[in-house]
Amino acid sequence: MLRQVTIHQLDLFLEAAKLKNFSRAADKMAITQPAFSAQIMKLETILGMPLFERIGRRVELTQAGAVFEEYARRTIATLKEGKDVIDDMSRNVIGTLRIGASSTIANYVLPAYLGRFKKANPVCAIEMLVGNTNQVEEALLRNDIDMGLVEGPLQHKEVKVYLFKKDELVVIFSPSHRWSGKKKITIDQLRKEPLIIREKGSGTRKVFMDFANEANKPWNIAMELGNTEAIKKSAQANLGVAVLSASAVDHEIKDKSLHIARIEGYKFDRKLNVIMLENKYISNPLKSFIAIMKPAENPLKP
Repeated sequence: MLRQVTIHQLDLFLEAAKLKNFSRAADKMAITQPAFSAQIMKLETILGMPLFERIGRRVELTQAGAVFEEYARRTIATLKEGKDVIDDMSRNVIGTLRIGASSTIANYVLPAYLGRFKKANPVCAIEMLVGNTNQVEEALLRNDIDMGLVEGPLQHKEVKVYLFKKDELVVIFSPSHRWSGKKKITIDQLRKEPLIIREKGSGTRKVFMDFANEANKPWNIAMELGNTEAIKKSAQANLGVAVLSASAVDHEIKDKSLHIARIEGYKFDRKLNVIMLENKYISNPLKSFIAIMKPAENPLKP
């Protein structure tokens, strides 16, 4: 029964309690006195007790009415506070940025963008899920995140895809490897080497396997590892060679702990994509982050 109580009824009740006169309260609330009285009677019926008693020309709160007045005031104040917070959220960038990213993007691409976002919006919280492409897509579908950034193919048609930027994949190997000093290698040279690749579900793995299958030749897969850092360490230890995003090995290239080469006659590019659900509400924190990212295809544009 309580869910039948309306905010309008609470406003009328509090005005009558304040003015102690139904006629004046009705004028103040811009409704007729019969309509005002009907709403008060309905409220009393819902609560099961009279809230007012007539004393001459004025009305006074009953004992039950006096008790209920405090709760009515609290309810209206809480609703007003909630409305003020929502208004503040609509005018300003506050709240939480909820995103997901595949490990390569999370570790090597996003930190600079997140730093700029936090500098521009210091009161915003950031929640970031890190996983492979499949895991990020599933998190989006569960509404655990509002936007994802991935590099692999998707499984669900309801997920909208927007190009963020292009990413180059390179072959990495130890400085002590016999390829040291080479800038380019052939497909045949690569397929004969012990290869270290990412786990199933990884976008990097999918791009490499598509390339490997296109070559239509046997490959020497030596290790499957679940994260990029483990692959880099294994390559540094000369346990094999790998194909990774150039952005993931920027530091190692600079300190010369890894060497890179490109595949002769093959442009090893892939797309890094923004993914969102169709008709997703875009919060102010998410709007701000998208503006900072400047994706090649903007989800904010129709």
